[in-house]
Amino acid sequence: MHKKSVLILCLIIMINLLIFSAAEKIRIATWNIEHLSGDGRGLGGIGSGTLPPRTENDLKKIANLITNDLSIDLICIQETAINLVSEGKNISNDLAFIASASGNGWNYIVSNPASGVPSPDIIHNLQCAFLWNSKKVKLNKCFNLTFPNEAAGTVGEKHLFDRLPLIGYFEPVKEGLETNDFIVINVHLASGQNNDENHIAAMIILEQKLNDVLKQNQVTESDRIVLGDFNDNPFALNSNETYKYSNLLYDYMKWKEYEDLVTIFTGATRMDDNLKSIIDHMLLNKGAKKYLVFNSFKKYMPSANKEKLALWRKSFSDHFPLYIDYKVAETDDDVDWK
Repeated sequence: MHKKSVLILCLIIMINLLIFSAAEKIRIATWNIEHLSGDGRGLGGIGSGTLPPRTENDLKKIANLITNDLSIDLICIQETAINLVSEGKNISNDLAFIASASGNGWNYIVSNPASGVPSPDIIHNLQCAFLWNSKKVKLNKCFNLTFPNEAAGTVGEKHLFDRLPLIGYFEPVKEGLETNDFIVINVHLASGQNNDENHIAAMIILEQKLNDVLKQNQVTESDRIVLGDFNDNPFALNSNETYKYSNLLYDYMKWKEYEDLVTIFTGATRMDDNLKSIIDHMLLNKGAKKYLVFNSFKKYMPSANKEKLALWRKSFSDHFPLYIDYKVAETDDDVDWK
């Protein structure tokens, strides 16, 4: 190729990269912040043991990580305890502190338990939550994904939904314009990776009931992101190098046109002893995936050193945040790049 042609090609690539990097986007994350506002931290894995309650300084570190280090705009949190019910709202003391420390415009909401009705009986009950910067993201509606009575049963000696999935109907904030709204389903499936059958049943019920629940809440949006702590590692191997658990959950969701961004190359999302626990996942359906900024899926892991991770866990969590960059478009059809 002629040198002049090469220079022109390089210039075109550089311009496209500049346009790409300047494209408006929001950052969406999922993070299990181990027993936030609750007791019982330190169960298993690196840094295990009885961990003390987080200090205000610890909570400031978490807020700084979310807002400054990672520049997250919307974070889906698993395992935040309810400390108080006030005027029909579930209050998490630590999450309220994090929201305040994150700056003006940061809000949070904690899901209700299975009854769907706030009650003093749910104090210390661990739930899913959303934390978001209202200057960048607008919450239109939020509700639990409720199920018929049969979904309250057990599969493999575990309840399907000890923590009901929390649904958020969001849209990016762009002054004076309607933008590409989307649905986020924040899930925390039953603990124990050996509860593979339970997780498969839970996800099938979730996906099949989702349209009905959205319709009941007068939401018609079809761009959907299912994320959270699945307690499910499809990449775990037996000693003979065969897969330890079934991949049916992900095959089913793929059939429903969802793609799991988490792969074996993501590495551990939780601090098990050998850093092989890949149990947090992010599934985007076809509609949502077209807004995904190219190659923007990331995991924040502060260190590969186990001693440093054990120290980090004391202030933060035994899980690592996962996040994506999501394109802001003026209409649902305004996406012409990938």
